[in-house]
Amino acid sequence: MEHSNVVIVGAGLSGLAAAWRLRAGGVRSVVVLEGRVAPGGRAAAVSPPPDGLPPASMYARRSDRDLLELAAALDVPVDELPDDPGLSDLRIDEDGGTEASDEHMPLGASWWTLLRNEWILGRVARLAEGVDFAEPWRSADAEHLDALTVRGWLRSHTSDPDLLELVEEQLTLAAALPADRMSMLWLLAHLGPEPDRGERPLRLDADLLVRRLAARAGDAVRPGHHVSRIEHGDGRVRLSGDWGSLSADRVVVACPPSDAGRLEVAPPLPASRRRLQRQWPQAEVIRTEIVYWRPFWRGFGLSGEMHFDDGVPAWTVDDSPPGASQGRLVAHTYTFGEADPLGADQSVADDPERHRALLLENLSGVLGPLAANPVSLRQPLPDADPYSRAYQSPMPPGFLTEFGPLLRAPVGPLHWAATETAVFPCNGTLDGAVRSGYRAADEVLDPTARGA
Repeated sequence: MEHSNVVIVGAGLSGLAAAWRLRAGGVRSVVVLEGRVAPGGRAAAVSPPPDGLPPASMYARRSDRDLLELAAALDVPVDELPDDPGLSDLRIDEDGGTEASDEHMPLGASWWTLLRNEWILGRVARLAEGVDFAEPWRSADAEHLDALTVRGWLRSHTSDPDLLELVEEQLTLAAALPADRMSMLWLLAHLGPEPDRGERPLRLDADLLVRRLAARAGDAVRPGHHVSRIEHGDGRVRLSGDWGSLSADRVVVACPPSDAGRLEVAPPLPASRRRLQRQWPQAEVIRTEIVYWRPFWRGFGLSGEMHFDDGVPAWTVDDSPPGASQGRLVAHTYTFGEADPLGADQSVADDPERHRALLLENLSGVLGPLAANPVSLRQPLPDADPYSRAYQSPMPPGFLTEFGPLLRAPVGPLHWAATETAVFPCNGTLDGAVRSGYRAADEVLDPTARGA
């Protein structure tokens, strides 16, 4: 049987970052097994874009140190998201009424920045001062904060309905889950120690980043190798699937906890770890890329950032590449029900054809007939593969304090990566994926290491 020092399960950004770190640390024999037909995971392009366009951008912050350093090492361009103050955002209400905003509301700036002078958010900032961002479950008053929903906390501290509506909508945009399903402790950790940065996001081609990482790993990356079973004991680990099997000294499971829960492990993982994986929350977003022959909305004085309450609730951003002749809008539709802010009719979310038709109807209603005939319209097929497409994991009340201590704890020779295991506030981000891969690799290189 083939033997490797370390086998990494999952060739997404965290798994490839772990391989990069292990090789830099002198580990010669590293194998990365990927179930899909190509590496990249959630950072890879959903499908090839039309000719002349790079894949849609993903976003980063200036504080995402490890991600930006890795992009620089691999010569992956990073640029600032353009901000033309002469362009307006649009909000379309439930009755189809349209309101333009020169202040880039609600999407151009963070809800925190826009409302930083509100006293209620000052109270949130003071609560955040007591949070341990590496391990929020160890924070002072962690159990009390984790028992509260964000909506419950907000409504106990203000009776201003307009403020509540705006904050809840912006939280939904930022976290991809309604405020009544989020733990207050998770929100404080998610915001981080310096939430009021007020900075424009950076954008990078994450697909190019993972392709260059995979190219550096060479033949160590093996697509089409879905791992179905892991056996460990007697100082060795055996991994197997329909492709065969191989053995290793240590394993890094670099996939979301929900996907890790599909692995058959013998002897079984501790019951608490199995519960963590089985109950792992996921916020699913339908991401639709709509390409036009040019970004014509700019000629109307519009930024392309639109917030629809009418039709199928969604929000869009302009992701037209610099200097490109074609224009691209990326629309995001949340999959929770109509009772919550930005919630969609489930019969629409479950019907891709109807969903796409309503999106175009929304866009045509505010941008005119040019919006009805895109060059292409692409979105992931539902249930196209067994792997996660969720990008956020907002925690419900009680989850962090119960399962947080298990999140990164190795089980024998098994180590855990993926952005969901990163420290806050980079947990759930591209930088979190890189940092989690580095941390798991450091544990392998030095079993006493417990880094970020």
